[in-house]
Amino acid sequence: MTQSNNVIEFPFHENGFTPAQNSEQLLEQFQENKKTYINQVVDHYSTQLINKLGMHGFDIYEDNFIKSFSYTVESLRATLYQSLDIYHPFEDHMGEIMEALEEFEENS
Repeated sequence: MTQSNNVIEFPFHENGFTPAQNSEQLLEQFQENKKTYINQVVDHYSTQLINKLGMHGFDIYEDNFIKSFSYTVESLRATLYQSLDIYHPFEDHMGEIMEALEEFEENS
Protein backbone atom coordinates (compact mmCIF):
# COMPACT_ATOMS: atom_id res chain seq x y z
CA MET A 1 0.00 0.00 0.00
CA THR A 2 1.39 3.37 -0.97
CA GLN A 3 0.68 6.70 0.63
CA SER A 4 -1.28 7.90 -2.39
CA ASN A 5 -4.03 5.27 -2.11
CA ASN A 6 -4.54 4.90 1.64
CA VAL A 7 -6.75 7.96 2.16
CA ILE A 8 -10.31 7.32 3.22
CA GLU A 9 -12.73 10.17 2.65
CA PHE A 10 -14.87 10.89 5.69
CA PRO A 11 -17.76 11.04 6.01
CA PHE A 12 -18.66 9.04 2.95
CA HIS A 13 -22.31 8.16 2.37
CA GLU A 14 -23.55 6.63 -0.84
CA ASN A 15 -27.02 8.18 -0.48
CA GLY A 16 -25.67 11.73 -0.22
CA PHE A 17 -26.67 12.14 3.42
CA THR A 18 -24.07 13.83 5.57
CA PRO A 19 -24.44 13.35 9.33
CA ALA A 20 -24.70 16.41 11.52
CA GLN A 21 -21.37 17.88 12.49
CA ASN A 22 -22.67 19.85 15.49
CA SER A 23 -25.77 20.20 17.67
CA GLU A 24 -27.20 23.00 15.50
CA GLN A 25 -27.09 20.82 12.39
CA LEU A 26 -28.51 17.89 14.35
CA LEU A 27 -31.46 20.02 15.52
CA GLU A 28 -32.02 21.19 11.95
CA GLN A 29 -32.06 17.58 10.72
CA PHE A 30 -34.55 16.61 13.46
CA GLN A 31 -36.82 19.49 12.45
CA GLU A 32 -36.66 18.49 8.79
CA ASN A 33 -37.40 14.86 9.69
CA LYS A 34 -40.43 15.95 11.72
CA LYS A 35 -41.71 18.09 8.85
CA THR A 36 -41.22 15.24 6.38
CA TYR A 37 -43.09 12.85 8.67
CA ILE A 38 -45.99 15.26 9.16
CA ASN A 39 -46.20 15.97 5.44
CA GLN A 40 -46.32 12.25 4.67
CA VAL A 41 -49.05 11.66 7.26
CA VAL A 42 -51.13 14.60 6.01
CA ASP A 43 -50.68 13.60 2.36
CA HIS A 44 -51.66 10.01 3.13
CA TYR A 45 -54.79 10.80 5.11
CA SER A 46 -55.94 13.68 2.92
CA THR A 47 -55.69 11.45 -0.13
CA GLN A 48 -57.66 8.75 1.67
CA LEU A 49 -60.29 11.27 2.78
CA ILE A 50 -60.81 12.92 -0.60
CA ASN A 51 -61.13 9.51 -2.25
CA LYS A 52 -63.74 8.44 0.33
CA LEU A 53 -65.67 11.68 -0.14
CA GLY A 54 -65.65 11.13 -3.89
CA MET A 55 -66.94 7.57 -3.42
CA HIS A 56 -69.77 8.98 -1.27
CA GLY A 57 -70.94 11.14 -4.13
CA PHE A 58 -69.31 14.51 -3.42
CA ASP A 59 -68.01 16.35 -6.49
CA ILE A 60 -64.36 16.43 -5.50
CA TYR A 61 -63.34 17.88 -8.89
CA GLU A 62 -65.36 21.09 -8.51
CA ASP A 63 -63.10 24.16 -8.17
CA ASN A 64 -64.61 25.47 -4.92
CA PHE A 65 -64.44 22.02 -3.35
CA ILE A 66 -60.76 21.70 -4.24
CA LYS A 67 -59.97 25.15 -2.79
CA SER A 68 -61.86 24.45 0.43
CA PHE A 69 -60.40 20.98 0.80
CA SER A 70 -56.88 22.34 0.24
CA TYR A 71 -57.55 24.91 2.96
CA THR A 72 -58.65 22.13 5.30
CA VAL A 73 -55.58 20.03 4.52
CA GLU A 74 -53.26 22.96 5.15
CA SER A 75 -55.04 23.66 8.44
CA LEU A 76 -54.41 20.07 9.50
CA ARG A 77 -50.76 20.33 8.47
CA ALA A 78 -50.33 23.55 10.47
CA THR A 79 -52.02 21.97 13.49
CA LEU A 80 -49.68 18.99 13.43
CA TYR A 81 -46.65 21.24 12.95
CA GLN A 82 -47.78 23.28 15.95
CA SER A 83 -48.21 20.10 18.02
CA LEU A 84 -44.47 19.46 17.54
CA ASP A 85 -43.49 23.10 18.13
CA ILE A 86 -42.73 23.76 14.47
CA TYR A 87 -43.83 27.04 12.96
CA HIS A 88 -46.11 26.94 9.93
CA PRO A 89 -47.15 30.18 8.18
CA PHE A 90 -50.81 29.13 8.24
CA GLU A 91 -50.66 29.24 12.04
CA ASP A 92 -51.00 33.05 12.04
CA HIS A 93 -54.02 32.90 9.76
CA MET A 94 -55.65 30.24 11.91
CA GLY A 95 -55.26 32.47 14.97
CA GLU A 96 -57.00 35.32 13.16
CA ILE A 97 -59.83 33.04 12.05
CA MET A 98 -60.32 31.69 15.58
CA GLU A 99 -60.54 35.24 16.95
CA ALA A 100 -63.09 36.16 14.27
CA LEU A 101 -65.16 33.05 15.10
CA GLU A 102 -65.13 33.85 18.82
CA GLU A 103 -66.21 37.42 18.09
CA PHE A 104 -68.96 36.17 15.78
CA GLU A 105 -70.25 33.75 18.44
CA GLU A 106 -70.24 36.49 21.08
CA ASN A 107 -72.27 38.80 18.83
CA SER A 108 -74.76 36.12 17.72
